[in-house]
Amino acid sequence: MNTTFVIALSLFVCSQSEKSELIPLTGIVPKSYREDIYKGESHLGFVSVTDQQIEKNGKKTGFMLQKETNLTLQRFGSLVSLRMLETQEMDLIGTVHHISMKQFQGLKQTLQLSGQRDGSNFRVWIENNGERTIPWDIDGFGPLGKEQMISGKKWSHQEQLQFDCYQPVVNRFVTYDVIANKKVPLDSKDPVAWTVQMSPKKIISGNLSLQLPKTLYFLDQNQNVLFSETEMDGIGEISMVRTKSNSAFVRAPKQMFDIGKASFIPVNRKIPAAKSSSSATYQLTINGLQEELPVIQDERQKVVKKTNNNFVLSVKAYRLPEDAPASIAPDMEEMAPSKFIDWNNPIVRNLSREVGPVEVDPWRKAVLLEKLVRRKMIFDNQSPFACASEVAKNPRGDCRHAAILLAALFRTEGIPSRVAHGLLYVEKNGEPLFGFHMWSEAYLRGRWVAFDGTIGLGFVGADHIKISHHTYNEVESLAPIASLQNFIGKAKIQID
Repeated sequence: MNTTFVIALSLFVCSQSEKSELIPLTGIVPKSYREDIYKGESHLGFVSVTDQQIEKNGKKTGFMLQKETNLTLQRFGSLVSLRMLETQEMDLIGTVHHISMKQFQGLKQTLQLSGQRDGSNFRVWIENNGERTIPWDIDGFGPLGKEQMISGKKWSHQEQLQFDCYQPVVNRFVTYDVIANKKVPLDSKDPVAWTVQMSPKKIISGNLSLQLPKTLYFLDQNQNVLFSETEMDGIGEISMVRTKSNSAFVRAPKQMFDIGKASFIPVNRKIPAAKSSSSATYQLTINGLQEELPVIQDERQKVVKKTNNNFVLSVKAYRLPEDAPASIAPDMEEMAPSKFIDWNNPIVRNLSREVGPVEVDPWRKAVLLEKLVRRKMIFDNQSPFACASEVAKNPRGDCRHAAILLAALFRTEGIPSRVAHGLLYVEKNGEPLFGFHMWSEAYLRGRWVAFDGTIGLGFVGADHIKISHHTYNEVESLAPIASLQNFIGKAKIQID
C-alpha cells in the first residue's frame, strides 16, 4: 500500500503566445519574503524567497532569485523531511540566462535540473538523463515567474489575462488563466481587499493527462500578498501565509500532519477475501467532480452510471489473460527504456535472469517475475522514489518501487508494460479503507494483464481501482502520480 508525496517540478518558463495577452515582467524582482505552509491546523514547513545582485568586476550585472521549500511531516508515524531549491539568474533587464532546481528527501538528493539559455534556445540537463533543447523567448521567465507576476502587476477589478508557461516535465507549454477581483471586506478588521486566481489548463501529452492546481492569492489594500491557497501533491489543500503580512493568519500548530493516514478513503463495509475478489461495484463521491471522469475506463473497469458528484464503477478481475477482453495493441512507448523504467541497465537484466531460462511462455514468465519482486522487496515507506536499476540493486521501498521494478523486468523479457496508479482496499485496525497504490500491467496474449509485486498472486483482484496508467516514457519526475490528487480529502466510497 502506498501514499504518494511529490514536490511537483514547477519550473515556469513563460514564452509569448499569439493568443495570450502577456504582462511584461522583465526587470521585476520580487522582494525577499517567507511563507509558512499550513494544512488545517498542522504546520508543514515554509517557503523562503530571496534575491541578490550579481556583480562582475565590481559592476552590477544582474539578479539571482532563489526559492527554497522545506517540509517536515509524518508518514504513518515516521518523520519525513523534504526540500526543494529553485534558482534563476537574470540580467539587468530581466532576461533569464540560467536556471536550476534540486529536490531532496532527507539528506539524499532525488532530482536535479539545470538549464542555460543559448540565444533563442534553452539547453536543459536533468540529472544524467541527457540534454534537451527548448525554444525560449528572450522575455521568458524562470522558476519564479509566478512570483514575478503576483508582485509586479497592479491589478484592476475583474481584470483577466492569460500567460503561457513552459513545463519541462512534459516538454510543452501550459496556459494560465488569471482573474483579479476587488472585494468588499467582511468587516473593518478584514485586511483582504483583492483576490487573484491563477488557473492552469490541463496538460495533455501522450498518455499523460495532468491537471496542475490553481492558486488563489489574497491581497491587502496595497495589493501586497497576505496569504494564498492551493493544493500540494499527496497532501491536498494547503494555505501559505506571509509571516510579515498579518499575524491574524498565522496559526498555532496542534499536531504534525501525517501524509499516510490522511490519504485513506473510508468505505461503508468490508470486502470479504478482497485480494481474490472477482468483481465489485463501487459508488464514488468526489467533491467538485467535473464532467471528465477522474478514473480511466478499460477492459477491467467501466463507469455504469454518473450523476453530479457521484459515479458508479464496475470492476472485474481476471485470473487468466484469455478470460479478459482483447486490448488495443501497445506502441513503442511500452517497450522504451526511460529514466525510471531503465530496463536496459545490466543490474535489471541480471535480476530478471533469476527466474531462469526454462520458462518460455511470456505469461508464465510474468507470473514468476511478479513472485520474484514480491520475494525480493523489503517494505520501507521511507525510501525515496528511485529508478528500476536502483531498486533492483537495493530492493527496499513500497508499491511505487515494486511497480517500477516489475514493469522494467517485464520489458527485459520483451513484454510491453506500463504502471498503474490507483486505490487499493485495506483494513487498518479493523476499519475498511482505500489507500493510494501502484501496480504493473503487462501486454500478454493480446490483453493488458494486471500484476502486483507487493502481493504476488499472479493476478489482481477487484479490490484495485485504477485511476490512470503511464509508460513513464520521457518522464523525469513523478508527474504521472498527480492523477491521484483528485481524491485526496475529496472522495468517499461505498460498496454496493
